[in-house]
Order: sequence, then C-alpha cells, then structure tokens
Amino acid sequence: MKEAKKIERVALKIGYLGTNYHGFQIQPRMKLPTIEGELFEALKKLDIIEDRKAANYSAAGRTDKGVHALSQVVSFDTSHPNLTPRMINSMLPDDIWVFALAKTHSGFNARKDAISREYRYFLFLSDEISDLNVALTRMREASELFIGAHDFSNFSQLHGCDRKTESYSTIREIKRVEINMEKRSSFIIIDIEASGFLRKMVRKIVSALRMVGSGMKDKRWIGDLLQLRMKEQIEPAPAFGLLLKNVSYRGIKFLEDEYARRRILERLKKNLHFYATIARMLGDMM
Repeated sequence: MKEAKKIERVALKIGYLGTNYHGFQIQPRMKLPTIEGELFEALKKLDIIEDRKAANYSAAGRTDKGVHALSQVVSFDTSHPNLTPRMINSMLPDDIWVFALAKTHSGFNARKDAISREYRYFLFLSDEISDLNVALTRMREASELFIGAHDFSNFSQLHGCDRKTESYSTIREIKRVEINMEKRSSFIIIDIEASGFLRKMVRKIVSALRMVGSGMKDKRWIGDLLQLRMKEQIEPAPAFGLLLKNVSYRGIKFLEDEYARRRILERLKKNLHFYATIARMLGDMM
C-alpha cells in the first residue's frame, strides 16, 4: 500500500514586468498571455499543481494589463517535496520571477487574508507643469481627502457582473497616501496603501491628483466626487507607471531564495540598461 503524500499549503512572492501581458489573471476565453497563465504552465510542468481548483489556489490581486508587481502573492496546496523559487523560475520567462516562499496554515488564502496592499505610481510631469513644487503642494493637500473610508464609485471601473452582485461594495478604506518628488528629475512618486482596491482605482486617483496638480481641477472637485455629489468618468493614468509594491499578512513569514534574488537582479539590470538607453535616445530625438 502506497503511503499518502503529505499536502502542504504554500505561498509564493512573485514579481513581474507586465508590459507583455494582458493582466495578471488568466483569460481562458480570449487565450491572451497573462502572468497567471505563465505561472500555471510552469507549476504544471514541474508537477507542483495539476489543477487550480483542486489546489485551492488564490491570488492577492488581479493587476490590469501592463501593470507591474514587486510582490504579488499566490497560495496553493501541493505535495511536491523541496519546492524552491529557483525551481519555478527555471520554467518562467525572464519578465516573471518567484523570489520568496512561505509554508502557511492550511486555511491561508492569499486574497482574503491580506491586511493591506501597497501600490506605487511613477508620474512623469515635466511637459505639462512648469512649477513642480506648486504641483506637489496641491497634490498633497488634495490627497488628504482620500484618507479613510469612502465610496469610490467615481474612482473605479466596475464589471457588469460586479453591478449585479448585491453584496458588492464600492466602499474602500485608504490608510495612507504619500506623494514625493525625486530630486533632479521630473518624477512624482505616489504611494497608496489600503486593505483593498477596486478595478483601476489607483490609476484613477493618480489621474485626479495630476489634474489638481496641473491646476485643471481643485481639491473641492475631488471632495464632490468622493461625496457622490457628482458623477464623472475619470480617465485612468497609464498602466505602465503602476507597481504593486507589497501585500502584507499577519503571522506569515516568507523566506527569500538568495540565489533566485541574485539572478533576478541580473535580469533587472539588463532591463535598466536597455530602457535607460531608449529613454536617452528618445530625448535626443525630441
């Protein structure tokens, strides 16, 4: 009689550059490349999981097309012994990587157990704002209005299925918004932390703050949108500037794979050299 394999609940920290993918979540009907699709393909090839449902798979977030992540989290059950991030990375493309692993309690759910999510947006403003210090002050003052629990209907894009679900709520609580300007550059860095976000919520908040910073709108306009005194469709800021920076949990300890970390840094340096050269060339062409 064969001995039953030991089932363990594990969580992985994943980073990726979302440029070449149609979002994180797998899209079986459209058959488009996604982060999750590449991840499942790697896990299946390595006999780590066979089926998402059977493995009780969950993910902390569903980033949109073109959005990047430094620390996305997924969890699942597996009987694979000696599982390591470097093992999974051997089957992943260079723009997706696993760098840390945690063995969790059997009921852990990467989405439901997350206590906070942090996003960072890199906002480039040099061509549209003459005085970045004035813009920074306006944006900081306006950002204070977002702190706390609000109905973010005006700052989200809901799916049809969301609107039909009675229990679905557009109320979210933002814990922190920090806005800083990089020295000797035209980038404003916006950090936003909350327990959860609606679809395109961060990018719409960034777009609203940009309009206030440029003088197109004032902070009373943001107050009206949050109080639902008016309805307005805000164009979300471009996806390429958004990074899922971190997802936090209570009592879960992730162990980084140092070898995987070194290899990931090598990949990122190559990307940095490439894009820095392209940016410099475009500046010269302009």
